[in-house]
Amino acid sequence: MCKTTRSLPQRSLSTVLWLCLTAAGAAAVDPAAAPGLPAARARTIERYVKDAMRSARIPGLALAIVDGDRLVYLRGFGRADPSGRPVTPQTPFCIGSVTKSFTALAIMQLVDAGKVELDAPLRRYLPWFRVADPVASGRITVRQLLTMTSGLPELYDVQRWRTEDRHAIERAVRRLATEDLARPIGAFGYSNSNYQALGLVVQAVSGLSYEDYVTRRIFEPLDMRNSFAVHDDALRDGLATGHRWWFGVPVSYVQADNRAELPAGYLYASVEDIGHYLIAQLNGGRYEGRHVLSDAGMAALHAEPPSGAYGMGWESIRVGGHRLINHDGGTANFQTSAFFDDDARVGVFLAANVIDALDALSSPHGASRLDGSTLRGMAMNVLSLAANRPWPPQGPGRRRVILIFDATILVLTLALAAGLIGMPGRRRTGSVRTPRRYVAAALACFVVPALLAYLVVEVPAWGVLVEFQPDLSIWAGAVAIVLLVRGAIDLEAARRARRAATA
Repeated sequence: MCKTTRSLPQRSLSTVLWLCLTAAGAAAVDPAAAPGLPAARARTIERYVKDAMRSARIPGLALAIVDGDRLVYLRGFGRADPSGRPVTPQTPFCIGSVTKSFTALAIMQLVDAGKVELDAPLRRYLPWFRVADPVASGRITVRQLLTMTSGLPELYDVQRWRTEDRHAIERAVRRLATEDLARPIGAFGYSNSNYQALGLVVQAVSGLSYEDYVTRRIFEPLDMRNSFAVHDDALRDGLATGHRWWFGVPVSYVQADNRAELPAGYLYASVEDIGHYLIAQLNGGRYEGRHVLSDAGMAALHAEPPSGAYGMGWESIRVGGHRLINHDGGTANFQTSAFFDDDARVGVFLAANVIDALDALSSPHGASRLDGSTLRGMAMNVLSLAANRPWPPQGPGRRRVILIFDATILVLTLALAAGLIGMPGRRRTGSVRTPRRYVAAALACFVVPALLAYLVVEVPAWGVLVEFQPDLSIWAGAVAIVLLVRGAIDLEAARRARRAATA
C-alpha cells in the first residue's frame, strides 16, 4: 500500500488570517461514489485530498478517477461559491488549458474524416493567414500548431480581451500579421496562439462554430451533460464561482467571457464529464460503445514527441519508470489538472475554483518534481494512490516560491514604511539625493516584479500579472505611488531650501 503523509501547511504571512476566516465552519461535501475503487484506497485518497486542500487553502475542489472504462471515484469537496453551495461531481468548472486537448481531438476527428492533413500548411485552410515574415507564413503546418513548434508568439493583450464577438478568435489570429516569430519554426514554445489558429481551422473545415462543433462532436457523444463552450450556459448550470488569492485569502472573482481564447483555454466541464472524456482517451476513443476518434488517431494524440516537450494537445513526463500523459489548466480564477497512465489505464482529473499564480512558478510545463500542495502535484499523487504505486518525488516547489513571494512583500512593505516615516523638514533638504532614491525605489516596485515574472514564467505583460497575482502587483503599484509622492514632497522641500539659502 502507498504510505501517505500530510502536506505541511505553507507558513506564509497570511496563514493566520486564513485560519481565522475559515474557522467558523467546515465546507460541506457530498458523499463519495466509488464503484470499483477499493474502500481502503478511497479513504486514503479522501484523507490526502482534504489535507492537501486545507494546506493549499482551496475553497472548492472536485475529483474524478477512472480505471479502464469505468468511473471509480467521484467527489466534490468544499464550497462552489460564497453562498456555501457544496461542490458536486456535476458542478461545472472552467478547465483552462485542458481545453487544448479538446481542440486537438477536434482536429484529429477532421483528419480521420480526410478533411485535414497534419503536414499541410495552415494556409490551405486559412488562406489569409500571415505573420510578419512572408516566407514563414507559408511554412507553418497544422502539426506544428498542435505541437507548439510553429514559432508563433503569445499575444498578452489578446489574453485580456473580454468579448463574446463571434469573430473574436479570427481577430486574435489576424493580429499575428504584424508579429515576428518568437522562435524558429520547429523549436518548441508554449503559446495559445497555436490553438486559437487550430480553433479557426475547425470552424473553416467543418462549417460550424467552434462551440457547436465541440458540443455536437465531443460533448454529446461522450454524454458530457454538464459541459459547455459558452460561459452563460455554464453559469445557468451552476458554474462554480472562481477565486483569486489576496495575500493568502481566496476572494471571489468572476472573469468575463473570453471567446478570443476559447479554443486554447475556455471550455467548461464537470469532473464527472471529464471522467467520460478520460475513459475515451484510455480506450481508443470509445465511450459506452460510441467512438469519437479512431484508435490510430488517439495513438497519434498520445505519441511522445521527439523533443519531449509537447505532443498534440497533451504533455507527458516520466516518473518512476512510468510515462504519464497530462495537461494543466489555469485561468484568472480556476485551476485544473488531468493525468492518466495509458499503460495502467488509470486517469485522474482535479478542478479547483481558485487560481494561485505561485503554482505556475513552481509547476513548469513537463515538471516531474513537484510540491504536493500544487494542484498538479496533488493530481500526480492521487494518480499514484489510485494505481497503488509509490508517490512521485516531491520537490521544494511551491514552498520556495512562497518564501520569495513573502520576501518581496516584506521588502515592499519596508519601502513603504521608509517612505512614510519622517518629515522633509527633519532631514537635510539642501540635497536632492533622497528624492532621487525614492524615485528609483518607486520604479523598482514595477520593474522587479515584472522582471521576475518574465524570467520565471515568461509573462512580460504587467496587465497579465495584475490579473493572475493581483495582491503582489497592486501592492507594488501602491508602494510605488507612495514613494513617488514622498519623493516629490522631498524634492519640493529641497527646492524651497535652496531658494531660501540664496535669498
